[in-house]
Amino acid sequence: MCFRPVGAQKPIICPNCKKRVAIVAGYRPPNCPYCKNELPEPVIACPECGIDQPISNKVCGNCGFNGKPGSGDPAKRKQ
Repeated sequence: MCFRPVGAQKPIICPNCKKRVAIVAGYRPPNCPYCKNELPEPVIACPECGIDQPISNKVCGNCGFNGKPGSGDPAKRKQ
């Protein structure tokens, strides 16, 4: 088990070189410092349907959930 200070974010794995890129003091670099490849945008699972979405999305691209109760498509809710 590793120790991670409270509030620290998990490192990003570069999809190109597979090295871990640390997020230090909340700063997320736009490019990998090792291979200079662009890093993917962080994702978060929609609480309504469970599909991963870019963290910058205000509305889920799959079910339409916008944070308000009942806003997502009931047919696409996770079971």
